[in-house]
Amino acid sequence: MDPTLMTTIVAGVVSLLGLFARLLYKAAQDRAEVRRTELAQQGLSERVKSLPPGSRLSERSSGRSIEILIGAADHGGAR
Repeated sequence: MDPTLMTTIVAGVVSLLGLFARLLYKAAQDRAEVRRTELAQQGLSERVKSLPPGSRLSERSSGRSIEILIGAADHGGAR
């Protein structure tokens, strides 16, 4: 078999394997990010459940800012 053809075939296979490895790595990174977000939201949900109505929860982490008002605030009267 021609050495040039074999070199082209081997280079193509190695290139496809590299592409496949990069895609798997990206998928694993994305899945890990989704899982971290799920855990953060689960923790936030647990903290919110323990607060009485009218409470305010503020959190800042990794460039994200969350502010939640729990329950209905009593706004009776004129402002």
